[in-house]
Amino acid sequence: MTKIFTAIVLLAATSAFAHGEDKKGPHKGFVRMPGAFHTEVVVNSKNTLKVYLLDIGWKNPTVLDSEIKATLISKSTEDAVCAAKKNYFLCSFSKSVNLKQKAELQVTATRENKKGNVAVYNLPLKLEKVPEIEMKKTEDKMDHSSHH
Repeated sequence: MTKIFTAIVLLAATSAFAHGEDKKGPHKGFVRMPGAFHTEVVVNSKNTLKVYLLDIGWKNPTVLDSEIKATLISKSTEDAVCAAKKNYFLCSFSKSVNLKQKAELQVTATRENKKGNVAVYNLPLKLEKVPEIEMKKTEDKMDHSSHH
């Protein structure tokens, strides 16, 4: 029974990071999966960011038939002005915004006419750590070979 419970806990912990929150995206940004595609956010300056709309395999960024809404939530709420560039959206907040300060960034995206859910990024942006589980201790606790 303990082995089954341990397996369930391990699977739950690893699947929470199966969509990329624990590694940088192809443009050195931070990735979320709001639907059948990925969003990658890259801080461009103190108050601007780039948002790439990637396919399910983290490739083929596009702006075709796509749109972005980026909202910063801290003491107040502010929407960015987002403009399509060659293969990403450039989103600009007011000059008073500092994307390196603690806040929540919500990105709502539609990629090639497919609308995604809200992707939430905690600012300042950082990789989400994969929980480390000391397997040796778990294995030692499960070793009952000395019980004859």
